Amino acid sequence: MSAKRGYEAESSTANKKALPYTTYEEAHQALQTLKRTSISDEVQEHEERAIATIDTANLASMVMRQLGVRVSAQLCVHPETNAGRVGKALVQALETSNASMCCEIYMALINIFEAKDQFIKTLDTDTLRQLNTAVHRDLANSQHHLRGAALAMLMHVADDALDIVRRFTTDAHAKVRQAALAAIQQAQMQGTLLPLELYDDCVAATKDTTEQVRLLAADLVWAVASAHSEHTVDDTRLIDDAFIRVCDMVNDGAVRVRQRACVVLGRFRAVDAQYLAQTLSKQLMSHMKRVQRGPARGYAGRNSGVKSSNPTPSGAAIPTPTGDANVGDLRILDSGAAGAFVHALEDEFQEVRDAAIESILELSSGSNEFAARAVDFLVDMFNDSSDRVRIRAIRALTALGARSLIRATTEQLSIAESAMRDSSSSVRCRMYEFLAHVSVPDTAALLSLVQAFKANLETYPGDLPRIFAAISSIGRRHGHLIGAPAVRSLLGISELYLSREPRIDDTLYAASVVLLVNARKAHRSVIAAALPDFVFRHLPYLQDKYPGSLPADIVELVPTRLSFVRRMLDRPGFDPAVDKMARDDSLRQAAAAFEAMCIQIQETINNEVPASTLQQSALAVMKMKESEPRHKAVARYAELVALVLRAQDIMRSNGLPRYRELASLAARIMYGSYSLEARTLGLHTGCCRALAYLRVFAHAIWLISHAELKHTARVKAKMHEEFRTRLSLYTGRKQPIFAELTELSATDTADNPDELVRFIRNFKALEFMPQSRCQYATVSVELATPSRRSQQEFNHLFPLSLQVNAQICWVMRRDRVLMAVTLPTQKICAMRPPPAAFKPMRDLHWSLEWHSAPLSLPLGSGEPASVALSVALLHPADVPWSDLFIVDGSLVPVSYDISNYYKGAAERSQFVRVTVSDSASVTVNPIEFRPPASSHTRA
Repeated sequence: MSAKRGYEAESSTANKKALPYTTYEEAHQALQTLKRTSISDEVQEHEERAIATIDTANLASMVMRQLGVRVSAQLCVHPETNAGRVGKALVQALETSNASMCCEIYMALINIFEAKDQFIKTLDTDTLRQLNTAVHRDLANSQHHLRGAALAMLMHVADDALDIVRRFTTDAHAKVRQAALAAIQQAQMQGTLLPLELYDDCVAATKDTTEQVRLLAADLVWAVASAHSEHTVDDTRLIDDAFIRVCDMVNDGAVRVRQRACVVLGRFRAVDAQYLAQTLSKQLMSHMKRVQRGPARGYAGRNSGVKSSNPTPSGAAIPTPTGDANVGDLRILDSGAAGAFVHALEDEFQEVRDAAIESILELSSGSNEFAARAVDFLVDMFNDSSDRVRIRAIRALTALGARSLIRATTEQLSIAESAMRDSSSSVRCRMYEFLAHVSVPDTAALLSLVQAFKANLETYPGDLPRIFAAISSIGRRHGHLIGAPAVRSLLGISELYLSREPRIDDTLYAASVVLLVNARKAHRSVIAAALPDFVFRHLPYLQDKYPGSLPADIVELVPTRLSFVRRMLDRPGFDPAVDKMARDDSLRQAAAAFEAMCIQIQETINNEVPASTLQQSALAVMKMKESEPRHKAVARYAELVALVLRAQDIMRSNGLPRYRELASLAARIMYGSYSLEARTLGLHTGCCRALAYLRVFAHAIWLISHAELKHTARVKAKMHEEFRTRLSLYTGRKQPIFAELTELSATDTADNPDELVRFIRNFKALEFMPQSRCQYATVSVELATPSRRSQQEFNHLFPLSLQVNAQICWVMRRDRVLMAVTLPTQKICAMRPPPAAFKPMRDLHWSLEWHSAPLSLPLGSGEPASVALSVALLHPADVPWSDLFIVDGSLVPVSYDISNYYKGAAERSQFVRVTVSDSASVTVNPIEFRPPASSHTRA
């Protein structure tokens, strides 16, 4: 096929010579056309013109030839072009081009090689030989940018590329050195085993004067050392030597280099324990003294070829002066790791501190000794000024505690108790998880920790579930520290006097009970003997109010004399095996319901099943907790298909058309398709095409709903022009449905509405089957007042400050998150949170903490009113003017002035607002503004 098209192209060129591109706009338009067209004739035309542009050496502007190269690169990756012919033209142009043009050609060829795996097979032997010759010629060019481009191209065409590239790591120009190291890194990422001889060059590059070179060198030092980890250099393993070299880069003057060094340190494995310990100490350890010995056999090392002026016998120690410390016995190499992580954790930039914490966590997985040493440094990071650093430190300690219990000191617990009072809910929640994996040294520290939990319960009552979960875990681990005095202290009872029974709904009292009853069986007898009877009587109530906080076998703690309490507690328990069977059965039911719904969607499209049956099946799938995000996405699509069928039934009915109902259905279909596309993360192209096809249908029935309105000719023409604009987004594609849309776009639907009606009646939805890894965006919002009162006082002359806390899950772009506030007058105001209010939790999960959201309220009636807030996502609209009308469920007014369309084009929103959270509300109380009295007024 390619040979046939090449022959046809050559014959057509012989008959009619193609004209080169002569203007920038012309070439740019060609680039845009190639991205969306699949018509062979158009692609062939651009192919001829691009080759003519490259071959024309006497163009007035070199920019045009460069644009021709870019068009050629786009052509080579296009499925309808002869890539070998275009590639040959690019290679031949290297002979008649200057340095800038050659760089452009090399970059285009590199992009083609990376985008199209089989491109090299389309080039003949002569073309490859010509390309290889040009690359080796340009490697000796005096211009640095040409040498760098040739180095990048060399990795794709030469077999001995690494040997050649290695010579350029010491080039006089920094850009060439950077290109050489980047080429080596690319080869390593493609699976090439880097030779040992590269290690010296990479170590030397870590001291380069250019920041970009040092960044690449840090990665390559680790890569080479990992490939030859057991090789020795001066009696030191290569992996240990590389670890020390990268540790030394933590003190670099550039922030990015320090951050990259910390990241690379976390990749090392099997590093000697003494070097790991040295990173957490600024003092050199005595056991790190080394005696210089002769070079090892095999690899000569970094000092190969350099002879000493005073040679010493092999294996003899270098003579050093005596004193308090044998400084000469200490290798300068060993001091590179001294305090590397200490310096990184004290860095002024939070990016470096973040990377250091992550690397400490990674290295701790291979060394328990290093993990124990790192705890103290990570706890100190609780006092960091950045929320993100504090959360990362807490998360690292939680991961360490999950592997092995952390034995915290009294000082560390004091720091942790201070961090628990953080104003950020994310930091507090992470801290509760960490404290659940901590071992307390004594009873006094345990009582102090419980008091800190109780203080947080009073200040932040919304943290109760997480606090109780942490207290339960602490109680299970510290039963040996709880005696009779501790029980009395926790419950506030006296040993000598009668004590008042606490309120059963007191959360502080409940926290003490949860701690006591979660002790292990070996310590329950001591605790039960010290508990008063009212605690046992409260257990059934606490078990129901705080499920999961009390142990399942709590009935064994109750004395036999309180038989009525034992009977209330001895209810059917929780059997993990039975729960697993029930969960598996629920999963099978959810999968069966999903399969049945998929069958019903197809049967409904074929008019074999009514739309009401499909809606019921979709609703059943949505209600199942075990349904996957993919199942729920298909269920939402099924609801849209049911709405399509309802609209088709209206169009096929013989009665009077129900135009208002058609407009309402168009709004629900349009908004539903945008909502499903905006909130479902991971939809492939076929699913997005199915949703776009539904929007075409919604637009069509919206146009039909205007039939009874008498618009002017200009307004009517504009409405149908918008519809054709939507259709033009899908014209020129090969699928049958797009051929139908292309035919419809060629029809004047304003004068021939029958074609529009025929399209609506014959419409059939496309298949919608997302991949299993898709996720659905969710947001939970909490709206509070800074003063924590039930009502917030405000004066309409000043903006009201609200505190917004939201947990945002599975959202790709935070810049499209919007706050929609509903005022007491039912007016909706939109506010965009500042970027600093978003705190990353994990991949595509954000914590929004906006503590001063300004809101201007009107004067109102003087009575308390409610302000509601919800979170929305902005999704780009296909046809903004029409889509905003359709989503609102409104029609274009008869009196609409079409000139307003052109006047407001710049201010018109290009996005559809999709609500992704339930509304949270707060009550505001208006007050009268009274200025403070002056001294004269008081007198």
